[in-house]
Amino acid sequence: MRPRVVTGNVATLDGRIAACGSVPSWQDDRWAPILKSGIELIDFAKLHGASVILEGSNSFVSRDAGPALFPEAPALPGLYEDYLPKELLQRYQRWMAVVDSRGRVEWAQTQGGGVHVLVLVSQNTPPGYLAFLRERNIPYLVCGEDRVDLELGLLRLKETFAVELVVSTAGGVLNGALLRAGLVDEVNVQVLPFVLGSESAPALFEGYNPGLTLPPHTMRLLDAKSRPDGSVLLRYAPDPLPFSESRNSSGPS
Repeated sequence: MRPRVVTGNVATLDGRIAACGSVPSWQDDRWAPILKSGIELIDFAKLHGASVILEGSNSFVSRDAGPALFPEAPALPGLYEDYLPKELLQRYQRWMAVVDSRGRVEWAQTQGGGVHVLVLVSQNTPPGYLAFLRERNIPYLVCGEDRVDLELGLLRLKETFAVELVVSTAGGVLNGALLRAGLVDEVNVQVLPFVLGSESAPALFEGYNPGLTLPPHTMRLLDAKSRPDGSVLLRYAPDPLPFSESRNSSGPS
């Protein structure tokens, strides 16, 4: 069985989680007033006691960014096998697993606050990126053929770290792909008392229904708590997808 998956996001009243798709929110001056507003933003991993959080590569690079440029490397034996340095597994108890099969993030910082980066890749990930990860001593798990298979990735995280819960603090594309694949057990949103008002700003679950070919995904309210700072914490359980809906568990690259 895969681990339980909770998505946790901070969003404006109009459902926006960033100012634009070209700059991650934590690096965007247009989002900075929200971060500096004095509202206490919820640490969803801490809230649920999760030792593994899940992120997409869009949290670190522009959405339209292609693969980073790495020196070419031959596909040496073992390169497409999991890379899990024992010294890191023994040293770190908390992990940020990032879906990045295309090799988009050129990691300059690999750890902070006791959390270490781990990358989910596929058999189609450029060998130069895998060689870069090994050179930087960044662990990775090979989960899928052409792209990262999200369900397999979750199973591998459970197998590797013995976790029963993973919190996804990713953006709307990855969270939407998780929802479409039926891999989300609970949705948490801290709704902030702000309206961004930009139709192009990223939203909570963009990857779920990009072509509006599916009916809206219904949610069942579990809890709603108002906070002294004016924000509200909402907790929902997604209703199961219709039986006829195909659950393709491959996700963003």
